Amino acid sequence: MIVLINGRIVGDEYTGCALCGDNRRTGTYLSIDGTLRCKMCGKPWIGFYQEVAGIKLYFCCGDHYKEFRKIIERIITISGKSRIKVISISINGGERTIRIESENSKEISINEPMFNLTKT
Repeated sequence: MIVLINGRIVGDEYTGCALCGDNRRTGTYLSIDGTLRCKMCGKPWIGFYQEVAGIKLYFCCGDHYKEFRKIIERIITISGKSRIKVISISINGGERTIRIESENSKEISINEPMFNLTKT
């Protein structure tokens, strides 16, 4: 599976988090309490690899991993396909468009608010 954010490949510690596309150098800020935090959600930056749909991907925090996993689960439910070839996330202001291409070239798109971080 290839993950693209605004046309840029992401998913490892150098290219960035699979959900927000930021890496430790470009996607963090130092909070007043001295904690390194994600620019997008403000959660403490952890930086870890986790397997999603059979591929190890890099995430900046647990919330971004959970949200990405939920996106993949929704796509699998909608498409009925468990093998994803490309996931492309286009971020524009407060909205994101998620386009999935499955192994059989079937495409699915979802439009949703950018900050859809859910609790589970």
